[in-house]
Amino acid sequence: MSCFKALRWFFIATVLFAAPAAIAQQVPPDPTPLALEVHFYPNEAPAYQPIASSTQSGAWYARFGHVRNWVQPVNSPAVTAVNIRSELAENGVRVRVSVFFGELHEQEHPVSSYILHEGEQATVKELAQLGVVPFEIKAVRLTPSISEVPQFFSKAQSIEVVVMQPNFSTMPSYDVEVRNLSTRSVNALQVRVMQAGLAQMISMPQGKEGAPLIAPGGTYEFSAHLAYRAMPGPNGYAPTILPNQVVEVSTAVFADDLFEGDSDPAMAFTAFQKGRKIQLARLIELLQKASTATESASSAGVGSLKNEIAMLSLEPDALAIDEVHSKFPVVTDKDSPRLKHLIALGMKGVQDNALNELVQFELRNRRSDRNVFGVWLASSRDRYQAWFARL
Repeated sequence: MSCFKALRWFFIATVLFAAPAAIAQQVPPDPTPLALEVHFYPNEAPAYQPIASSTQSGAWYARFGHVRNWVQPVNSPAVTAVNIRSELAENGVRVRVSVFFGELHEQEHPVSSYILHEGEQATVKELAQLGVVPFEIKAVRLTPSISEVPQFFSKAQSIEVVVMQPNFSTMPSYDVEVRNLSTRSVNALQVRVMQAGLAQMISMPQGKEGAPLIAPGGTYEFSAHLAYRAMPGPNGYAPTILPNQVVEVSTAVFADDLFEGDSDPAMAFTAFQKGRKIQLARLIELLQKASTATESASSAGVGSLKNEIAMLSLEPDALAIDEVHSKFPVVTDKDSPRLKHLIALGMKGVQDNALNELVQFELRNRRSDRNVFGVWLASSRDRYQAWFARL
């Protein structure tokens, strides 16, 4: 299984299939009329990334052109994705470009950054040094529009639609509210936007840190972003909404590990949860060890914990794979490598989350004393223990 096919389940954010492109995009909660027009593959239509007004958002691209005759340096990892993030700045749109290495995006390397104004374009020439055909990025203004109302369909009999209404954002979408008709909590949904029988966008909303997503009899609202194609026109490309779209709830995963709808997303979610639980146990142990240590809250103490978290293994054992396998007997032995990969993604998600939080603590408390670090350790440990208990 390809890296993208596994990673698509991991992202709560929307995954776009600009066929046959592989793009994982975080859709900002507060988009502006501005977007980035990203030419990521030679001689093909671009993709669009909405720009948020108050937060940073972005997307990574697992499909890109390779520089002809470029030779990979010895002992140097290959680029597996190009990451583009943007945010509004006082003097324009700040764009940061980096690359990921490794199937699990274990390493990230900054490439370049730009300030773009509406209509301006930048070519990321530095990518050529890494064997990637340079991307072209342009800041454009899009006119929000909504075409025909999409249909709704649920393969999960316990999930019904309450209301669908248009959201006039940069990239057209519909706000969809669904209800859980069952007496069990729903932990995750798989939502697909279909067009002509093909999945154009996939997302997997799930409860935060192991909590339920929808209580029994409760409701949940999400945004279904409509599929588009960038079409050439007299003034360049413009996104055009595709006709005959269907918002489909293809799977509902319940708190008791049962599910309704397609089994594949349920298996992926179960594998993620298994990986998260494994890594949470290790992380809690590290936090407990750090909280009882006599080391001061100097940069060395924070740095030591950061290194230990970064060194946590991302290699699932056979027992973990067999445990997930046993819950889905239709899965064959040949799918074991896939399960291993999905569990590893769950493990990495917990590790990344912990490292990001530790970096943020370090930035906010450069001159803090031991007590401040101890309070942070205790609070973090308690939160991760609560998360672990919910899995």
